[in-house]
Amino acid sequence: MKAIRGVLTLTLALAAAGCGWRRTPVPIISDNGSTGLLVGTWAGEYSSTQTGRSGSISFDLASEKDTAYCDVVMIPSVRSVRIATNTGVESPAVRPMPTAEPLKLRFIRLGEGRVTGTLEPYKDPDCGCLVTTTFEGKFTGANTIQGTYVTTSSGFHQETGGKWKVTRQITTSTSP
Repeated sequence: MKAIRGVLTLTLALAAAGCGWRRTPVPIISDNGSTGLLVGTWAGEYSSTQTGRSGSISFDLASEKDTAYCDVVMIPSVRSVRIATNTGVESPAVRPMPTAEPLKLRFIRLGEGRVTGTLEPYKDPDCGCLVTTTFEGKFTGANTIQGTYVTTSSGFHQETGGKWKVTRQITTSTSP
C-alpha cells in the first residue's frame, strides 16, 4: 500500500509539473513575530483510520518570512466493491486507482511550540460535500512536528479526523 501511495504522489507531482501547478503560498502568523521555528524544508504524511485516506505534506520556509510554500496531497481510500453475478457468487469489481488531489492551506499560526491552521474548503471524495479541515500540532524536538486534524462540514458529513507528522529535512553539505 505504501508503494501505491508513493507512485500516486510521484504521478501527481509529475502531472502538476507538466501542467504548471505551483506550490501554494500560505501566510504564517506568529504570536511572537518570529517564524524561525519553521524555517527549512519539511516533509511528512497524514492519515485517517476513519476514512482510509492518507497523503503527503511538504512545505518550505526560506529564512524568517511571513509566507511558506506548502503542498498537501490527499490520496483517497481504495474501496473494494463486490458485484453479484447471475451464478450467485460475488466477484470483486475492478475500479480505477483513486486520483490524488492537491489541497490548499488557508493559513498557519505559530505560537508556544504549537502549529495550528486551516485548509481551504474542498470536496470530500466520499460524500461529495464541501468540508473544512483544521489541524494542530506540537514540536516534538527541533525537527519534528506531529499532531491531529479534524474535518467538518455544515452539511451531512460526519466529523472525521486523523494524525499527521512532518520532519525537517536536514541537508548535509560535503566539502571537496
